[in-house]
Amino acid sequence: VDEVLGREVAIKLSPIGEPHVSTGKVPGAQRAYQTEIVAAGKLTHPNIVTVHDAGQHGPLNYLVMEIVAGRSLKDYGKGRELLPTYRALAVVADCCLALDYSHGRNILHRDIKPANVMLADGGEVKLLDFGIAVGLSEEAGLIRQGPTLGTPNYMSPEQILGRELGPASDFYSLATVLFELLTGRQLFKAKKVKDLFRAVVQQRAPRLADVRPDLPIELSDVIARALQKKPELRFQSGQSMREALMPFVERFRIVEERPPAQQRFIRRLQNLSFFLSFSDVEIAQLLERVERRSFSPGDILLRPGSIERRLLILSDGLVRVSGNGDLIALRGEGECVGELGFINGAPESHEVAALTAVNALEVTSESLSELPPKVHLHYYRFISEILATRLAQDARLRLDHEL
Repeated sequence: VDEVLGREVAIKLSPIGEPHVSTGKVPGAQRAYQTEIVAAGKLTHPNIVTVHDAGQHGPLNYLVMEIVAGRSLKDYGKGRELLPTYRALAVVADCCLALDYSHGRNILHRDIKPANVMLADGGEVKLLDFGIAVGLSEEAGLIRQGPTLGTPNYMSPEQILGRELGPASDFYSLATVLFELLTGRQLFKAKKVKDLFRAVVQQRAPRLADVRPDLPIELSDVIARALQKKPELRFQSGQSMREALMPFVERFRIVEERPPAQQRFIRRLQNLSFFLSFSDVEIAQLLERVERRSFSPGDILLRPGSIERRLLILSDGLVRVSGNGDLIALRGEGECVGELGFINGAPESHEVAALTAVNALEVTSESLSELPPKVHLHYYRFISEILATRLAQDARLRLDHEL
């Protein structure tokens, strides 16, 4: 407890030693302590843990830091529970902001790994441990190029080779963390460190799509760019990497933040003929903008002559489509009615009545237009294809549902 300011803090201790000599079990502990002091004096950012004070007491160095209640990313990913996809992406996007800030003050972290990223109970993301940071310029007050230090699984090829490092090295390491969060496995594996180093330097990184084919290929492309062997081919700033990730954060949030019952409903809709070509995200986006309607046997869903510009997608039940008293078609779950008026604004030519209890999604032209342009176009094209197919058919009776 900080008795002066009346707050709880965390205290990091290390034995006092020579800056370039290993102390206890920590290589270069004194140098790491001095490096963290320099970094702390330059870095004040909501996504970087705050260092309040530093000094020495007896045989120990101490750093007094803000206390973060939560878990490090080491508790997720490799062999453990996975964070929801949108959350993993959002955490890494926040790390991009922290690294941009650090690089803007000429400090390269050099040890980005799951254990050095905290996910606080309140949702905040905190980057930790600048103990092996190096300077990007002489003004940083840190050495420009130190010995090859870091955590092998997360080091960039140029870091392993002992070359001068730039911001792209930190973004490579951050991409390895994201790959692990999304797949539950480390990017490269080897029994010996030298074999691991060889793999990082020489082998093409596994593609996310090969491990998680359920995720968008575009996301796989983003991570592949961040994992390029040549630094100049990667993202050069946190802002550019964050901009590439944020569209996926929103897409997955729409599905993964929904209650379990709604997620099950989305999965059921995916198996219906109408939605076979749509992703769970596209279905979730539609559900946010449509009404779910229920009808009892005998209820009229659509009346001849009405101009309603609405489409009803049947999720349960069976309806009768008739014209001039004649039965034209029976339509059931996974099919839709009202496509002519919806697309063309033409008066409804048929009567549609419920034969059983019916549940349907009511889509209006206004609700569809509120979707993102690409998603809007996908739905509009699909509905247009249904309309064209039905107009090409004659009006002969088609009984294709078992009663």
